[in-house]
Amino acid sequence: MESLSQKVAGRYLVRMAARKVCASKSFSRRTASLHDLTPEVLEAFGEGFMLFEGRVAFRGLVKKLKKLVDFFKKAPRAWERIKQFLGIKSIKDIPKAIKEWAKKGLIALKGLLKQATETFPLSLFFIPHGKMPGVTDLMNRIMANHPGLAKALNSIKGKAVHIDKWLNKYLPRLKKPLLAAIFIWVWFNVAELSWDFEGLLAGFTGNISFGELLASLPESGIGLLAAVAGLGYGALPVTLIMRIMYLVAKKYIRWEPGKGFVVNWAEITGDSTRPSEKIAVF
Repeated sequence: MESLSQKVAGRYLVRMAARKVCASKSFSRRTASLHDLTPEVLEAFGEGFMLFEGRVAFRGLVKKLKKLVDFFKKAPRAWERIKQFLGIKSIKDIPKAIKEWAKKGLIALKGLLKQATETFPLSLFFIPHGKMPGVTDLMNRIMANHPGLAKALNSIKGKAVHIDKWLNKYLPRLKKPLLAAIFIWVWFNVAELSWDFEGLLAGFTGNISFGELLASLPESGIGLLAAVAGLGYGALPVTLIMRIMYLVAKKYIRWEPGKGFVVNWAEITGDSTRPSEKIAVF
C-alpha cells in the first residue's frame, strides 16, 4: 500500500496537475452546468481515486484530469448523476464527498475481489502465484497418462468462458453509486483502458455491472486491482480454467472449497482400486 511520503507527494502532484488543467482556455469555456467543477473538485477526484504506488508521472495526471473534464463537458448529465449519488446540497461539500465516495468504492472493490477468491469457479481467476504449480501439475499428469482425455481437454476453447456472467451470478449486485465509484477507480488507474463514450457514460453513472467491468480489463488491469486488494494474483489461463471445469463436470475431479481438488483416478482410469488424490490449490 501507499506510504505516507507517497501520499504527500501524490497530493502535491494532483494539486499541480489540477491547476494546470484549470488554467487552460478549454477549462474556462466549460458550460454553466459545470460551474461547480472547480479546481478543488478535480483535486478531490485525483486524491480520492488515484493510486500513488511508486513513481507517478505528472503528465499522466494532467492527461487523466483533462480527460475527466472533457468527458463531463460532453456528458454533463453524468456529472449531475454523480452529484445525486453524493447527495450534494452545497458546492463546498463536493470535494469532501468525492473523497469519501472513493473510500467506499475501494472498500466495496476489495470486498468483491476477496469474495471472488473464495468462490469457485471465480477463484480460478485469482489463484496466488505460489499455488499455481499444483494445478498445472494436476493437468499435466492427467493429460500425460490419458491421451483420450487429453484430446478432449485440448478441444475446449477459452472463448466459451464469460467471466462477466460468472461474476454476476456468484457475487452480490452493488448499488449504482458504488459501481460508479469502482468504475472510476479502474478508469483512473489502469492505463491501458480505452472505453468509448457510451462505455464511459455507463460506467460513470453506475450502469455497468462488476462482471462487465472486469471482463473488459486486460490482465494487467485485473492484476493491479488484485494487488490493491492485497491478493497474490496469478490468474490461470482461460483455456486451463475451461479444462478444469470440464473435469469437474465429468466428476473426474471434485472441488473442495478453500482447499483444492480431489482427483478421482478410479473414474478416470476405470480402475476401481486406484485411490483418489488430493491436490492442494489454496
